[in-house]
Amino acid sequence: MLFVDYVRYQPVSYNLDGRMGTREDLRDLIQTCRGFGVRVFIDAVLNHFTGAGNDMNQHRNPNGCVTWRNKTSSAPPERQSPFYTHAYTYQDNPNTDLDPSNEFPAAAIGTDDFHCDRPLNTWTDLFILNNGWLLGLTDIDTSKDNVRERQAAYLVDMLSLGASGFRFDAAKHISPQDLSAILKKVQTKMGGKLPDDFFVWLEVLTGKRISFYVCVFNCDNILF
Repeated sequence: MLFVDYVRYQPVSYNLDGRMGTREDLRDLIQTCRGFGVRVFIDAVLNHFTGAGNDMNQHRNPNGCVTWRNKTSSAPPERQSPFYTHAYTYQDNPNTDLDPSNEFPAAAIGTDDFHCDRPLNTWTDLFILNNGWLLGLTDIDTSKDNVRERQAAYLVDMLSLGASGFRFDAAKHISPQDLSAILKKVQTKMGGKLPDDFFVWLEVLTGKRISFYVCVFNCDNILF
Protein backbone atom coordinates (compact mmCIF):
# COMPACT_ATOMS: atom_id res chain seq x y z
CA MET A 1 0.00 0.00 0.00
CA LEU A 2 2.87 2.36 0.76
CA PHE A 3 4.30 1.66 -2.69
CA VAL A 4 0.99 2.45 -4.35
CA ASP A 5 0.77 5.75 -2.44
CA TYR A 6 4.34 6.63 -3.40
CA VAL A 7 3.56 6.03 -7.08
CA ARG A 8 0.54 8.31 -6.85
CA TYR A 9 2.81 11.10 -5.65
CA GLN A 10 4.75 10.92 -8.92
CA PRO A 11 2.61 12.82 -11.45
CA VAL A 12 3.57 13.31 -15.09
CA SER A 13 1.17 16.16 -15.96
CA TYR A 14 -1.57 18.41 -14.60
CA ASN A 15 -4.34 16.65 -16.49
CA LEU A 16 -7.28 15.63 -14.29
CA ASP A 17 -7.46 12.15 -15.77
CA GLY A 18 -5.59 9.17 -14.42
CA ARG A 19 -5.72 5.78 -12.78
CA MET A 20 -8.08 7.09 -10.08
CA GLY A 21 -10.67 8.40 -12.54
CA THR A 22 -11.57 11.17 -14.95
CA ARG A 23 -12.13 14.87 -14.52
CA GLU A 24 -15.88 14.19 -14.63
CA ASP A 25 -15.52 11.54 -11.90
CA LEU A 26 -13.73 14.07 -9.70
CA ARG A 27 -16.40 16.71 -10.31
CA ASP A 28 -19.18 14.24 -9.47
CA LEU A 29 -17.40 13.16 -6.29
CA ILE A 30 -16.92 16.75 -5.12
CA GLN A 31 -20.50 17.72 -5.91
CA THR A 32 -21.86 14.63 -4.14
CA CYS A 33 -19.81 15.49 -1.06
CA ARG A 34 -21.03 19.08 -1.15
CA GLY A 35 -24.58 17.78 -1.31
CA PHE A 36 -23.98 16.17 2.09
CA GLY A 37 -22.31 19.28 3.51
CA VAL A 38 -18.78 17.86 3.18
CA ARG A 39 -16.01 20.09 1.84
CA VAL A 40 -13.26 18.55 -0.29
CA PHE A 41 -9.66 19.64 -0.42
CA ILE A 42 -7.22 18.28 -2.98
CA ASP A 43 -3.82 16.74 -2.26
CA ALA A 44 -1.83 18.71 -4.85
CA VAL A 45 1.75 17.94 -5.91
CA LEU A 46 3.54 21.05 -7.19
CA ASN A 47 7.12 20.38 -6.13
CA HIS A 48 7.98 17.58 -8.51
CA PHE A 49 7.02 15.10 -11.18
CA THR A 50 7.96 11.44 -11.26
CA GLY A 51 11.35 9.96 -10.59
CA ALA A 52 13.69 9.52 -13.54
CA GLY A 53 16.12 6.89 -14.78
CA ASN A 54 19.64 6.72 -16.09
CA ASP A 55 21.04 9.10 -18.65
CA MET A 56 22.81 7.70 -21.69
CA ASN A 57 24.98 10.73 -22.30
CA GLN A 58 27.17 12.54 -19.79
CA HIS A 59 25.74 15.97 -20.47
CA ARG A 60 23.95 16.86 -17.25
CA ASN A 61 26.72 17.98 -14.97
CA PRO A 62 26.71 21.77 -14.69
CA ASN A 63 27.02 23.34 -11.25
CA GLY A 64 27.25 20.15 -9.26
CA CYS A 65 24.45 18.25 -10.98
CA VAL A 66 24.36 14.47 -10.94
CA THR A 67 25.36 12.32 -13.91
CA TRP A 68 24.55 8.67 -14.44
CA ARG A 69 26.47 5.83 -16.08
CA ASN A 70 25.18 4.35 -19.31
CA LYS A 71 22.86 1.44 -18.78
CA THR A 72 22.17 -1.55 -20.97
CA SER A 73 18.95 -3.44 -21.47
CA SER A 74 18.15 -7.14 -21.33
CA ALA A 75 15.84 -6.69 -24.31
CA PRO A 76 17.00 -7.94 -27.72
CA PRO A 77 18.84 -5.26 -29.73
CA GLU A 78 15.93 -4.78 -32.10
CA ARG A 79 13.67 -3.91 -29.18
CA GLN A 80 16.00 -1.71 -27.19
CA SER A 81 14.97 1.91 -26.94
CA PRO A 82 17.24 4.96 -26.66
CA PHE A 83 14.63 6.46 -24.31
CA TYR A 84 15.41 5.06 -20.90
CA THR A 85 12.58 6.96 -19.22
CA HIS A 86 10.25 9.76 -20.22
CA ALA A 87 12.39 12.15 -18.16
CA TYR A 88 15.85 11.55 -19.66
CA THR A 89 16.05 11.45 -23.43
CA TYR A 90 18.74 10.40 -25.84
CA GLN A 91 18.71 12.94 -28.65
CA ASP A 92 18.83 16.72 -28.84
CA ASN A 93 15.46 18.41 -28.88
CA PRO A 94 14.55 18.76 -32.59
CA ASN A 95 12.61 21.99 -31.94
CA THR A 96 15.17 23.86 -29.84
CA ASP A 97 18.48 22.08 -30.63
CA LEU A 98 19.07 21.98 -26.88
CA ASP A 99 20.75 19.09 -25.11
CA PRO A 100 18.49 16.30 -23.89
CA SER A 101 16.59 17.25 -20.79
CA ASN A 102 13.53 16.37 -18.72
CA GLU A 103 10.48 15.96 -20.92
CA PHE A 104 6.87 15.55 -19.81
CA PRO A 105 4.87 16.11 -23.00
CA ALA A 106 1.47 16.36 -21.31
CA ALA A 107 2.61 18.86 -18.67
CA ALA A 108 2.45 22.03 -20.78
CA ILE A 109 5.71 23.25 -19.29
CA GLY A 110 9.07 23.20 -21.01
CA THR A 111 12.10 20.96 -20.85
CA ASP A 112 14.09 23.69 -19.10
CA ASP A 113 11.52 24.20 -16.34
CA PHE A 114 13.20 21.76 -13.95
CA HIS A 115 16.11 22.05 -11.57
CA CYS A 116 19.14 19.98 -12.49
CA ASP A 117 19.58 16.71 -10.65
CA ARG A 118 20.94 17.54 -7.18
CA PRO A 119 20.54 15.14 -4.25
CA LEU A 120 18.42 16.52 -1.42
CA ASN A 121 20.78 15.52 1.36
CA THR A 122 20.39 18.30 3.91
CA TRP A 123 17.60 19.75 6.03
CA THR A 124 19.37 23.03 6.80
CA ASP A 125 20.59 24.36 3.42
CA LEU A 126 17.68 26.36 1.97
CA PHE A 127 19.05 26.19 -1.57
CA ILE A 128 19.19 22.40 -1.51
CA LEU A 129 15.82 22.15 0.25
CA ASN A 130 14.18 24.18 -2.52
CA ASN A 131 16.20 22.94 -5.50
CA GLY A 132 17.26 19.39 -4.70
CA TRP A 133 15.45 16.33 -5.98
CA LEU A 134 13.40 14.92 -3.09
CA LEU A 135 13.86 11.13 -3.12
CA GLY A 136 15.13 11.42 -6.69
CA LEU A 137 11.89 12.97 -7.98
CA THR A 138 12.22 15.39 -10.90
CA ASP A 139 12.17 18.80 -9.22
CA ILE A 140 10.11 21.54 -10.89
CA ASP A 141 11.48 25.09 -11.01
CA THR A 142 8.56 26.94 -9.40
CA SER A 143 10.46 30.23 -9.57
CA LYS A 144 9.63 30.51 -13.28
CA ASP A 145 6.59 32.57 -14.17
CA ASN A 146 5.33 30.18 -16.86
CA VAL A 147 5.48 27.31 -14.36
CA ARG A 148 3.54 29.36 -11.81
CA GLU A 149 0.95 30.18 -14.49
CA ARG A 150 0.49 26.53 -15.38
CA GLN A 151 0.27 25.40 -11.77
CA ALA A 152 -2.17 28.17 -10.89
CA ALA A 153 -4.38 27.16 -13.83
CA TYR A 154 -4.29 23.57 -12.54
CA LEU A 155 -5.42 24.67 -9.08
CA VAL A 156 -8.14 26.92 -10.49
CA ASP A 157 -9.43 24.03 -12.60
CA MET A 158 -9.97 21.99 -9.44
CA LEU A 159 -11.61 24.90 -7.66
CA SER A 160 -13.96 25.22 -10.64
CA LEU A 161 -15.11 21.65 -9.96
CA GLY A 162 -16.11 22.65 -6.45
CA ALA A 163 -13.01 21.87 -4.39
CA SER A 164 -12.58 24.05 -1.32
CA GLY A 165 -8.80 24.08 -1.13
CA PHE A 166 -5.58 22.14 -1.13
CA ARG A 167 -3.02 20.24 0.86
CA PHE A 168 0.32 20.98 -0.83
CA ASP A 169 2.58 17.95 -0.80
CA ALA A 170 6.28 18.52 0.02
CA ALA A 171 5.63 22.22 0.66
CA LYS A 172 8.87 22.47 2.63
CA HIS A 173 10.71 22.02 -0.66
CA ILE A 174 8.99 24.93 -2.43
CA SER A 175 10.14 28.38 -1.40
CA PRO A 176 7.54 30.53 0.40
CA GLN A 177 7.97 33.18 -2.30
CA ASP A 178 7.07 30.66 -5.01
CA LEU A 179 4.02 29.37 -3.15
CA SER A 180 2.84 32.91 -2.48
CA ALA A 181 3.25 33.83 -6.16
CA ILE A 182 1.34 30.75 -7.31
CA LEU A 183 -1.56 31.45 -4.94
CA LYS A 184 -1.60 35.09 -6.01
CA LYS A 185 -2.06 33.92 -9.59
CA VAL A 186 -4.86 31.64 -8.41
CA GLN A 187 -6.56 34.64 -6.81
CA THR A 188 -6.13 36.70 -9.97
CA LYS A 189 -7.53 33.93 -12.17
CA MET A 190 -10.51 33.68 -9.79
CA GLY A 191 -11.38 37.31 -10.48
CA GLY A 192 -9.47 38.73 -7.54
CA LYS A 193 -11.31 36.83 -4.80
CA LEU A 194 -10.79 33.35 -3.47
CA PRO A 195 -13.85 31.23 -2.59
CA ASP A 196 -15.37 31.93 0.83
CA ASP A 197 -14.58 28.40 2.03
CA PHE A 198 -11.07 28.32 0.56
CA PHE A 199 -8.27 26.89 2.68
CA VAL A 200 -4.73 25.59 2.24
CA TRP A 201 -2.61 23.20 4.26
CA LEU A 202 1.16 22.85 3.80
CA GLU A 203 2.95 19.56 4.37
CA VAL A 204 6.24 20.19 6.18
CA LEU A 205 8.69 17.39 6.95
CA THR A 206 11.18 17.41 9.81
CA GLY A 207 14.63 15.90 9.48
CA LYS A 208 13.30 12.58 10.72
CA ARG A 209 10.73 12.39 7.92
CA ILE A 210 7.89 13.20 10.30
CA SER A 211 5.11 15.23 8.74
CA PHE A 212 3.23 18.09 10.27
CA TYR A 213 0.85 20.50 8.64
CA VAL A 214 0.54 24.25 8.58
CA CYS A 215 -2.82 25.82 7.77
CA VAL A 216 -2.38 29.12 5.96
CA PHE A 217 -5.89 30.15 4.86
CA ASN A 218 -9.30 30.12 6.63
CA CYS A 219 -8.24 27.72 9.37
CA ASP A 220 -10.70 28.53 12.16
CA ASN A 221 -13.67 26.53 10.90
CA ILE A 222 -11.89 23.33 9.86
CA LEU A 223 -12.35 20.25 12.00
CA PHE A 224 -10.29 17.04 11.69
